[in-house]
Amino acid sequence: MSKELKLQEYFNFTQSDLQANRQGRVTENQKAHVKGKVQRFNSRILVVLAIMFVIGFGVNFAVRMASASSDFSGSIPTAALGPVITIVVLILFMIFRSNKKNDFSLQKAEGTVNFVWVENRVPNQDRTGYKTEKNLQMKVGGVSFNISENLVGILNQGDNVRFYYTGGGDIVSAEFVEK
Repeated sequence: MSKELKLQEYFNFTQSDLQANRQGRVTENQKAHVKGKVQRFNSRILVVLAIMFVIGFGVNFAVRMASASSDFSGSIPTAALGPVITIVVLILFMIFRSNKKNDFSLQKAEGTVNFVWVENRVPNQDRTGYKTEKNLQMKVGGVSFNISENLVGILNQGDNVRFYYTGGGDIVSAEFVEK
């Protein structure tokens, strides 16, 4: 299989999609693909929200039962306040991310492919120290993309490639260009 076909398969686009991208348009197929990715991500967040909701109110119920206070009327119980605030923040994040990812203005980046590992120091879960996380990024024409290592098997460091991507940062097609 040629490298061009592997790119098509990896980014899930057709020759007609690529032709439309060259003319500055994002096809309906590409929009549907990006919207599907956003919807899958949002579905995962909703599952986490549901679990947090159940745990938060389960803890609240247990605390109330332990304190022998069965009065569930009134405002939001303080034991559920943490999960409720987290749920609100996650919902706002989900709305913001969905709006950003639904920006289908087409942009392009062209140039030499440069793969770099970016290291970030993030706090441990118990907040007693830090751990280093590595993310693979591809830099092309002044634009950086977070990618998986699978793309390294298709593209080589130094390849000259043109990427078409949406305003939300999703690559919708790519093609090799002559130097």
